[in-house]
Amino acid sequence: MPLEKTIRLVAFLVFWVCTGALWAESADTSATKTEADDFQRFSALPILGYSEETGLEYGAMLLLFFKPEYEGGRSTTIDFAVIGTTKKQLEVLIVPRYYLAHDRIVGEAALTYDNWTSYYYGIGNDPDPDDGRMFDRSTIKAENTTLTNLGLPDTWHNFMYGLAFQLEYTDITFRKYHGTLAEPGTDDKWRTGIGYQLAYDTRDNSNWARHGFYAHWNHLAFSDRLGDCRFTKQELDLRGYTFLFWKTSMAVGALWQRASGDVPFDMLAGPDGIKRFRGVEDHYFRGNQTLILQAELRKVLFWRLAGTIFFEGGKTGDYFSDLMREKWHQSVGFGGELGLNMQESLYARGDISWVDYKQLGLTVYIRHAF
Repeated sequence: MPLEKTIRLVAFLVFWVCTGALWAESADTSATKTEADDFQRFSALPILGYSEETGLEYGAMLLLFFKPEYEGGRSTTIDFAVIGTTKKQLEVLIVPRYYLAHDRIVGEAALTYDNWTSYYYGIGNDPDPDDGRMFDRSTIKAENTTLTNLGLPDTWHNFMYGLAFQLEYTDITFRKYHGTLAEPGTDDKWRTGIGYQLAYDTRDNSNWARHGFYAHWNHLAFSDRLGDCRFTKQELDLRGYTFLFWKTSMAVGALWQRASGDVPFDMLAGPDGIKRFRGVEDHYFRGNQTLILQAELRKVLFWRLAGTIFFEGGKTGDYFSDLMREKWHQSVGFGGELGLNMQESLYARGDISWVDYKQLGLTVYIRHAF
């Protein structure tokens, strides 16, 4: 990404943070006036950004917070977001995160519609960022994961198990292209996956963990009886957190993904560019297996502001031994954070990263990357 475009992105980010701070402050004030216990009911902020394939991005996000079932419990939240671009692209998100039965049933759901533009750089670990096939994608997707520890001994309260599913309809159309990159052969539209997830969670807070450990194993099987393709996806996610000094904490993470079978190219293993390996396009490098490592220092500054410094590495391969032999993609960067709900330790973030020490990227999102 050229430097002048990054400067424009930073300018948008400054406006976004300042305006979002006012909206979040307004939400706090409203809650104080209407609730005796000062519980914050909502937070809202604008979305402004810029990318080469979308032009100017604009929109808004609203976050609703519901009182925990008991003192010290976790708050159910619902995120609403609408994002449009000057290139007539649109994305609409509804994401509930719920805690029931005194936090013994937890889950996250998402309903997404997007009409977006992306690039396909081929399959493998060595994409050429200057040679990508542009395609238009229209997707309607519903997904949910619900976990519980009901039935387990009290000493196992950190362990959870549950079901997961993903249902989506995706229509992809490639634009005219004059290079040598072959178009992936897939016309699959309906994808229906059903599976399970196992988790272990000792974090002190799911939004900003200062100490603890989190791990999950997720397995989804996509059926050609319920959709247009048959394949499986597995994911192992490991994260650790510790408090250091001077309101500074450290987070480290490792993510391994595997996709096998008749996998559509847009569902192969790879970074999402927002949470895992920030600053690259979605699935910039992709394959049957992907490994991503992350480390980040997080520090509370003053008022609602916080800052981060991070390092990330990632690579992909056809199988495990091939994955181990591949070279690492690397990224270093820093970011600023704005507290949207201090009671929930919920922050919005903007991260600037230097990918492979060659190109710059910017990521704006809600909640920490991992």
